[in-house]
Amino acid sequence: MTTLNIAFSGTLLRFVDYQKEVSLEAETISKALRTLTEKYPSLTASLYDANGEVRKVHRLFLNGEQLFSNELERSIQENDRLQILTAIAGG
Repeated sequence: MTTLNIAFSGTLLRFVDYQKEVSLEAETISKALRTLTEKYPSLTASLYDANGEVRKVHRLFLNGEQLFSNELERSIQENDRLQILTAIAGG
């Protein structure tokens, strides 16, 4: 397994005990996200929709490159950094 650093900002911080970054081990991005929600169960409903897909309001960036839903099985390389950014709407 490989270490992935996951960075959070905005509204997701409250679900991960206000940690701006969490490190965990996984083989793929999707497995890392599942491990993350196992560690922080309250994050699940905010991160995933009813179909188990990452909500469209969240954008995932791996080492600065945006990932799309069909790329979540991508293998993790040592010390990769995943950023989860949440779009904010308002008026």
